[in-house]
Amino acid sequence: MEALRQVGNKISYVRNPFERQSFFCLGLGILALGLGTFSIYLSLKGAGQGGLNTGAYGFSSIVAAAAGLWYGILSFTEDNCNYILAKIGIALEGILIIIWAVILIIGFTGR
Repeated sequence: MEALRQVGNKISYVRNPFERQSFFCLGLGILALGLGTFSIYLSLKGAGQGGLNTGAYGFSSIVAAAAGLWYGILSFTEDNCNYILAKIGIALEGILIIIWAVILIIGFTGR
């Protein structure tokens, strides 16, 4: 279903384009999810004794999520664009950052 806009007394059938930076936001969110999943897989495979690669993949996941979150925020500066990709990316990256924060807190407190 296409969204219609009222422009004056006319109806516009032209769809709003996706904001360019929202593609980076969603792409970095998917990359962060993949890196985080792979890091957790390596940790579980090693019975919790992950090596340097596990930490590097986890840290890269955090950095990718933070960068994607930044691109998502920047995408809202453009007017008359479709922001659905940015909204999905921001939600994904926000959840990933919260999950990583919880994992780090649990790791530092030793519980």
